Amino acid sequence: MHSLPGSDDPMLYKFDLYTLDPHRCELRLGADRLELEPQVFTLLCYLVQERARIVTRDDLIAAVWNGRFVSDSTINSRISAVRKIIDDRGTSESKIRSFPRRGYRFVARVETEVQASDDLGSMVTPINLRSSIVVLPFTNLSREADQDDFIDGLVDDITTALTQFRQLIVVPRSLCVSYKGRTADVTQITRELNVRYALEGTLRKDGKRIRINIQLVDSRTGANLWARRFEGDQKNGFEFQDRLTASVVGEVVSKLEQAEIDFHRRASLATPDAYSRVMRGTSSLYEWTPASIDAALEQYQLAMNADPGFAPAYAMASYCYVQRQSFGILLDRSKEAAEGVSLAWRAAELGKNDAYALTRAAHGISALGQDISSGMSLVEQAIALNPNLAVAWYVRGWLRIFQGNTASALSDLDHARRLSPYDRLVFKINAAMAYAHFFAGRYDDASQLALNAIRERPNYMTGLRVAAASDAAAGRKSTAKPLVVRMIGLDPQLGISTLPLLLPLRPTDLSKWADSLRSAGLPD
Repeated sequence: MHSLPGSDDPMLYKFDLYTLDPHRCELRLGADRLELEPQVFTLLCYLVQERARIVTRDDLIAAVWNGRFVSDSTINSRISAVRKIIDDRGTSESKIRSFPRRGYRFVARVETEVQASDDLGSMVTPINLRSSIVVLPFTNLSREADQDDFIDGLVDDITTALTQFRQLIVVPRSLCVSYKGRTADVTQITRELNVRYALEGTLRKDGKRIRINIQLVDSRTGANLWARRFEGDQKNGFEFQDRLTASVVGEVVSKLEQAEIDFHRRASLATPDAYSRVMRGTSSLYEWTPASIDAALEQYQLAMNADPGFAPAYAMASYCYVQRQSFGILLDRSKEAAEGVSLAWRAAELGKNDAYALTRAAHGISALGQDISSGMSLVEQAIALNPNLAVAWYVRGWLRIFQGNTASALSDLDHARRLSPYDRLVFKINAAMAYAHFFAGRYDDASQLALNAIRERPNYMTGLRVAAASDAAAGRKSTAKPLVVRMIGLDPQLGISTLPLLLPLRPTDLSKWADSLRSAGLPD
């Protein structure tokens, strides 16, 4: 009996220079891991595991598509995709042989190897449990043929941008072309492709103006998770297309994260993997209370145990220590800060190509280790890897505040907010912008942004500290003092002497911040 990916099959299957690992859901060419669409991976596993016989199309439908009806063209396209990934092209059929009217058989010489039991104890996430998405060809409703190139180019750009988010599995554009012009239901297409989410859209045109409607669909429920209408003038060419791509991707990724967190929080998995643990931890973290931060850290530590090579687990664990510092709940600051920095460097080492892991590592190294230079180097790498990652611009904004460069900080923070205007973390961007305005002497702007942040999160200490300082600096002691009273109630140990432990600021900025809070009643 064959074992589908993510099952208990302990075997490694080796052919030519390839290694197929069903348990880890990996196909490697030498030491390099190859990226392939989930359904294609499942099909390859089935063919290899059933290599002793010819498998019929009915066999494939039962094993890969769970018995759902699929067309011959769909099966052919998946077989072609498998052949392409393992370089079985042309007429030689040296790895997968076709038997007309009968089926297929994997004919390459395969060597098997049982993995060590210790190695099996720390499995990475099965690929079909990860967040996966397809960007379907958008429909041109303008009846103008020249708009086909624009809309196809936009879909290409969105697909490419989404692939830069390492937590996402994105169906390659080449596999989606066959769906152009089809009227099939979106949920049917996602079942065929074995993906969780689909992005679809339409284009209309009126003179020089175009209107694009886009929606995100969850294949599990058929629910529309997000929809937006975008309008603009095409006269700016690529500039307009780039802005549109950034807007779509920023909002979609934010919505996907929320959907994944909600799903894994409710899911009843017998043995949650590292990815699921991270999602559960992030669900707790986003409650932003001391108890929820501790609960999140526990989940991230379990994720590290489940997969010692999963960079996001280390990155988010480090970020928990950043939040513990912000809340003033580091019991042994030097020890816990050092632990957070160690986790951050491990995340950076494991996640060299993961912009999110690098970003969270940069934050931990800077805020906990007060190593702004190293943090800046890491976040610059993150932005180069994924320029549409809003949190990377947010963290670089903070680092520029630490450096005293408030103008550049505001530029970065504003860009982060534009990339993801409906992100659940916008309140943090507002608070960071408040600090930049405060140090630049624009106290009214700082106060307004800080109040926006604490209106959403009343106990957000980072926001409270800049709100009180801004009101005090503007001469509004009557509003600043109650804010200080609230802060002390939340953190009785807070005082002027503890401020240097909270943010690694320049001496002049630290002094300005401390003087304002002292005048509002914060004790030494």
